[in-house]
Amino acid sequence: MLDAGNAGADGCEHHGARLLASLDGGRVYALPDAPSGAAIRTFTAADGIRPFCWLDGPRAESSQLSHAENRARHGR
Repeated sequence: MLDAGNAGADGCEHHGARLLASLDGGRVYALPDAPSGAAIRTFTAADGIRPFCWLDGPRAESSQLSHAENRARHGR
């Protein structure tokens, strides 16, 4: 994963998706030794994960919802 400032972190698909969901302007790229399709699976999984999902509390603001939830909420 890369953040908006191009700082990067390597990770498995599961943890990479959790991180990507919490980054504003983050993106995923495949490592040379990654299994085929890992980057797209990570990107797809991140779409449905709420940012900072490990934090407790009510989660109703747009910045606290997943990309998929925001699209559904706004009819896109």
